[in-house]
Amino acid sequence: MQKIKSIETKEDVIKLLNLALEHEWAVSFEYVIHAYSMAKGKYFYFDPIMKIQKDARAQTIQIGIDEMYHALQLGIIITKLGGQPSFKTDEIVRYPKVIDNLIHDKKTEDMVTSLYQQAQFKEGVFPEIKYMIWNISYDEIRHSRQFEAMIEALRAAGQSEDLCFSSSPVNKDKEEIALLHQITRLENDIMHHYLKHVILFSDHQDLSQRLFKNSIDHMRHWDKNSGILVKLNDVIQIEQAHRDNKGVEKSLQPMPAEYPGENRLSALEILLKKEQEIIRAYEKIIPLFPEGEIKEQLQIHLALDREHIFTLEALLNNLQRFPEIN
Repeated sequence: MQKIKSIETKEDVIKLLNLALEHEWAVSFEYVIHAYSMAKGKYFYFDPIMKIQKDARAQTIQIGIDEMYHALQLGIIITKLGGQPSFKTDEIVRYPKVIDNLIHDKKTEDMVTSLYQQAQFKEGVFPEIKYMIWNISYDEIRHSRQFEAMIEALRAAGQSEDLCFSSSPVNKDKEEIALLHQITRLENDIMHHYLKHVILFSDHQDLSQRLFKNSIDHMRHWDKNSGILVKLNDVIQIEQAHRDNKGVEKSLQPMPAEYPGENRLSALEILLKKEQEIIRAYEKIIPLFPEGEIKEQLQIHLALDREHIFTLEALLNNLQRFPEIN
């Protein structure tokens, strides 16, 4: 990770925050991918911060959510400074062994803590920004300690050689599996597309908060779909990933780097089309499952997406009433 140690101008601040943002985008779903590559209710550790026994998978998901909020915070501040938030990401990685992912995650947290804390601001400039990044850095310190405790617990339990989930060979030709991977990609895409516009319209709280609500719904759908894949003896995929001869997957572009829509009208029109695409995908996959938990969960996702359509259409109709705000 590149570091910027001397901060004197607004341009320096924007560059620093965008470097951090590219990291936060990456880990916000890298950690969730790592979590859903390990078994639920198998890897327990004593959390050094909360002082209780915790499920490593559940806490890794929560850390990923923390990072998404960091990304949103950084993006909003960059926008308010007159900058352009980056939607590029750092490289994301998945190792074959559970413990190697946790080791990687701890190193990542230590690295970004260094980025935040080693930035040297010129005396008296941007005190609020400096305060913000130090606050974020202590979230990263907490995460690092939690990952370290997970690693120690796996070693103590003799679980250092445990492998991550992999896709069952029998799933290769199953239509419902292919469709679920497609939907999961769509959920990842639209979640970040919404977040781009939450950031872009952060000065308009009514609009940004409605879009933020939808983005959170899609984040939960992505999360739940990842769990469904595990139940179906499969595992969430990393977009644009390459696997080396040791089975390590790496991707430099796990999500789109650009999201079109630079005003309210174009943003809402694009989001509406994306919601319609996801609805069509859910309507196609749901009949492939028998009655039961998985089908019910997918139906919940579809219902919320229909609610999103209602909201977006209302926002577009109301925008026609007040074209001067576009």
